[in-house]
Amino acid sequence: MKLKPGRKKDVPAPESLIGSKTYLRPATPDDIQNTYHWTILSEPQSLTSHPRLTLTAAQAAERFKSKAPSFEEQTFMVVRQVDKVPVGRIGFFSYNHLNRSAEIGVIIDPDERRNGYASDAIWTLCRFLFLYRGLNKVTFQTVETNEGMIKIAEGLGFHSEGDLRQEYFLDGEWLDGKLYSLLRFEFDARG
Repeated sequence: MKLKPGRKKDVPAPESLIGSKTYLRPATPDDIQNTYHWTILSEPQSLTSHPRLTLTAAQAAERFKSKAPSFEEQTFMVVRQVDKVPVGRIGFFSYNHLNRSAEIGVIIDPDERRNGYASDAIWTLCRFLFLYRGLNKVTFQTVETNEGMIKIAEGLGFHSEGDLRQEYFLDGEWLDGKLYSLLRFEFDARG
């Protein structure tokens, strides 16, 4: 895009979190209830190193309803642009005002994986967090066996910050976590 002299680069409005294949919109309790099966189908404990409650879809929606979106964390639906069908969820949390950083997490419908939706959603959320929220660093972690997520991270220019030794306990076995980050100047360089 060509800009007139003296004009700052245009930045999309926060409510238009639009990527190349998907767009992000705030999640609702109904979204959580209707997509909770993605969590169950994805082996819930592999999605995070934090303990998870096993809930029904209705319980998950009620729990989500009791947690209003805040400046520190928010969940979005990843919606396919072509037909407006939700194909995933993404959010940020562990927002640190002092260090201007946050962690992100994403889950894609198991039937919709390998279509580029996770990459598109992650990049779109990073754009929002860097350009609108003024963050300097975005991080995420995954279990060492999640080759798909590791490939996405590296493909988007995230850098490995190292291994989280025996961070996950899955199927009776200790597995390492992988911690990745992207800094604002790295995001800007990839434009």
